[in-house]
Amino acid sequence: MTMKDFIEQEKRRLQEALHWFNNRGSRMTVRESGDLFLDALVDSFTVTRIAPHFDTAGNHLRTDFWLLWKALGYDEGFQHAHTVKVVDIRIEDTLTAEHDGKEVEGWLIVELTDDLGRIHHVEMIEPVSEPELAADWQRWIAYRQKSAERFHRIDAQLLAEHLRIAEDWS
Repeated sequence: MTMKDFIEQEKRRLQEALHWFNNRGSRMTVRESGDLFLDALVDSFTVTRIAPHFDTAGNHLRTDFWLLWKALGYDEGFQHAHTVKVVDIRIEDTLTAEHDGKEVEGWLIVELTDDLGRIHHVEMIEPVSEPELAADWQRWIAYRQKSAERFHRIDAQLLAEHLRIAEDWS
């Protein structure tokens, strides 16, 4: 396997782990030095770049990755889309289920630590226990679908911009 193949495979694995968040909605809190910094509903997560780490024998140890996340309402301005460099992952819960004829194992609850030490706690929205959040998510999805062409343009612009951000990150 070439390094390019490994990178593509690892990037795909991480993106698939985010599947349920992107398809069923998620809520994310960000803590900095223990204090709540942000509490948001997230439209989607996209892995834009990865940096695998290997030991001296060539064994894969871990992967840092750059993650573009967009909050609900990201069409209202660039301040609702963010890229973070994730340097640690703590998985609290997963779900393996079929989606579009394929078995998917994705995160349900995860803590992502960024390179600044902030903790991004992400949970899939649970419609039974969080009906208001689930309703907000469904309204957002309907709005986004109604304006699909507009969102296609916005998404392409944001992705291009955030790919540059990730590539320029040291």
